[in-house]
Amino acid sequence: MARKRVGIENTLENVRDYLDEKGFETVQIDPHSKSGIELKNCDAYVISGMDENLMGISSIEATAPVIDATGMSPEEVFQRITRTFENF
Repeated sequence: MARKRVGIENTLENVRDYLDEKGFETVQIDPHSKSGIELKNCDAYVISGMDENLMGISSIEATAPVIDATGMSPEEVFQRITRTFENF
């Protein structure tokens, strides 16, 4: 299976580090980016839920799942992503 690319909100460093250890390719979602270029070609996105409209994501056509990590441990986020990929 190809290595999955996950966009991670910049406030979720612990989740990013955990997913890196598990073999995912992670890219930081930059809330100051005007182009949203880092959002392209991701297999999933993980957000903190603190800003429900991160970078205007509601106006960007996303074909990959968005996971709200509010209240979740890095392990729980990993499990959710794994289940999502199995069902997606």
